[in-house]
Amino acid sequence: MLIERETFVKAILAGDQGKALHTIKSLRKKHSRLELYMNVITPAMYEVGRLWEENEISVADEHLATGVCDFVLSQTEYDLVHTQHNDALPKAMFFSVQDEWHQLGIKMVSILFKEKGWNVRYLNANLPLDHAINNAKVWKPEVVGMSLALAHRLTDLPDYLEAFAKLPSKPKILIGGRIMSSYDFTEAVTPNTKVIKDLYQLDDWLEMTKRNRRDGFDAQSNTSSIH
Repeated sequence: MLIERETFVKAILAGDQGKALHTIKSLRKKHSRLELYMNVITPAMYEVGRLWEENEISVADEHLATGVCDFVLSQTEYDLVHTQHNDALPKAMFFSVQDEWHQLGIKMVSILFKEKGWNVRYLNANLPLDHAINNAKVWKPEVVGMSLALAHRLTDLPDYLEAFAKLPSKPKILIGGRIMSSYDFTEAVTPNTKVIKDLYQLDDWLEMTKRNRRDGFDAQSNTSSIH
């Protein structure tokens, strides 16, 4: 997919939604969402980030590429959208922590959860802790996924983990983001927290969770067990 990835990078930098979408749609005929996310879209955005860090493109260029990429991701989700939500499905909510504006990774995660049959709430980027907790109290998701891409955001992580650990519903906490593959968080996270380093690891966890669910996907979402 190297040639297609290079084509996709050029398209998103040029703001060409049509070409970017055509590239992904053509690949989608033979490849899964997971493969496209891991082998085309994620490395493409890393390349855009590298170009920005090395001053080869402007902030405006980076924002343009991100916007086109976000548009393409939404298009990969369209056939998963239903007019009715089934509250019997297991629930999961996703967001990036406060002052963290990188949202494409956690959006991909939310789409992959939806593909596996979960009832998903994607709350986007820069979500303050109190709003995240209030939403979880009301909706009672079984899984809460958080994203952190930048190292200086790690200082906020303990507050989020401690607050979610106090919820009566005891959701499973998943933490992801680019920074997660660079450090060992074994000693820093709570027992009910899992660090996800890439989408392949996430897919393995989703498959394992599906096998281990005692009540099955047709059970009430607040009665099942996730490990």
